[in-house]
Amino acid sequence: MVTEVAPPSLAGLSSARVCCEELLGWPLLYESERKSLGANWPRGLLLYGPPGCGKTALVHAVAESLGITVHKVSASNIYGAFTGESEKHLREVFDKARAHAASGQPTVLFFDDLESLAPKRDANRPHEARVVAQLLTLLDGAASDAGAQGHLTFVGATTDPNSIDPALRRLGRLDQEVAVALPTSDEREGILSIHSRALPLAADVDLHEIASKCHGYSGADLAAVTREAALHAMQAAVASTSSPESLDSILKSDFQHLQITQSDFIAALRKVCPSLSRASDVTLDTVSWHDIGGYKDVKERLHQALEWPIKHAAAFKRLGLHAPRGVLLYGPPGCSKTSLARAAAGASGMRLQVLSGAQLFSMYVGEGEGILRTAFQRSRMTAPSILFIDEIDAIVGGRAEESSSGGSSDASTRILSTLLTEMDGLESSTGVLVLAATNRPHVLDAALLRPGRLDLLLYVPPPDVHGRLDILRVHSRGMPLAEDVDLQALAQRTDTFTGADLASLCQEAALMALREGMDMAREVNKRHFESALAVARPSLSAAQIRMSEEFRDTRLR
Repeated sequence: MVTEVAPPSLAGLSSARVCCEELLGWPLLYESERKSLGANWPRGLLLYGPPGCGKTALVHAVAESLGITVHKVSASNIYGAFTGESEKHLREVFDKARAHAASGQPTVLFFDDLESLAPKRDANRPHEARVVAQLLTLLDGAASDAGAQGHLTFVGATTDPNSIDPALRRLGRLDQEVAVALPTSDEREGILSIHSRALPLAADVDLHEIASKCHGYSGADLAAVTREAALHAMQAAVASTSSPESLDSILKSDFQHLQITQSDFIAALRKVCPSLSRASDVTLDTVSWHDIGGYKDVKERLHQALEWPIKHAAAFKRLGLHAPRGVLLYGPPGCSKTSLARAAAGASGMRLQVLSGAQLFSMYVGEGEGILRTAFQRSRMTAPSILFIDEIDAIVGGRAEESSSGGSSDASTRILSTLLTEMDGLESSTGVLVLAATNRPHVLDAALLRPGRLDLLLYVPPPDVHGRLDILRVHSRGMPLAEDVDLQALAQRTDTFTGADLASLCQEAALMALREGMDMAREVNKRHFESALAVARPSLSAAQIRMSEEFRDTRLR
């Protein structure tokens, strides 16, 4: 079927558009030059990027500008209910495209959502395997008949290139790959401007500020933000009416005096999440620095590592500074390493993606490495972003230690190799930082701790007396404390207590008050804390603290 659609604006897709114009346009413009050089044009192009980033619109826009007809193919028009029906539909689509190209009209055969049409072949899914095999045969046949069929180019679009059958990505098929990246801050501002140019914006609307808050948003997401902002303004106007008559007057006036304000856009941002985040189940809500007591030095170092390279990029470039690619938080269990990572992401405004061992270890060979590669790819697309690997020692411990212990050493070695490769690849990418946490730093493979990988090591110790006081204040913030409660004295009596231990202490004291009587409990007294202290014990042993301190001392030598 020939698709005739007017594509939306392609603001933010300039780089990908240039690549598409070269692949689709050069065979039309420079055919004689190609023949004189004895070169061959690429036969196919694979566009990949997150949902809503403009892959389909890009193909239609470039094809329209070059006078090329687009034949769109999707899994819904190919797969049939009966054996052989799907392959027949696929052959018919190719025959129509070939005939159209042979008549002298340049043609693009566009496979949208290619991961649905041609997933990786599996013995348990013979129907899909036959369709993929037929598609490969047709692509190879078209390549061998290239001279007689005119200008016919194949373009595929997918949100996950690793999910399509790898045979499609070989030379002579979809052999050119172009990433359709998410828009930068300046490009997001341009997209917001385009989608809001017909809207009655108030004077306080600052699209530059809104764009800076939209890390990870695609063009479709930004269109949804402007639409949601308009709806929010309308809902606020309707909610402010006091009678049916006034509501009727608003409707009759066609909202002519209504304006969309900055607060409407802020409300829209709270409601519209990036498509990539909605498609992922590995993101966590962030917390604030104020939710974590103590650790002033660690917070400052994290602030410098995460925010300075973004907010002071010009100064970094001027001084020849390079932002760290990885940060390792290490220390005894319960010392708020995970909470610090989440707070750092929240303070910096960067997207946070979380990985754990449970997600990476699989019964299928290679699946964990694929998940890791996809996570890095998603982080690059949503940059600036943080990829947080919790309990990294369980995922990529030392190779020598694992080989001697047996078990899952092969899987760990493969995942470690993939992690090292992906981290080395961050050199050409900007705005992606790997943040890892462990309470067993001594078992990590030495290759991870080399410069350019986890090159900033931050020790997160048990809180000192000042830190414990801050933590007690944080966790007793919502409690009605009696005047006899002395948090300073409690901080001095809780040596080696972790943040988790102190949070538990406050909760136990509140429960002690509740046990005295549900209706009588009005405040938490000193005696309740004394009772809680009598049963509370620090969760850390001296050996655990000593182990982390010894690792810190070896890194300082």
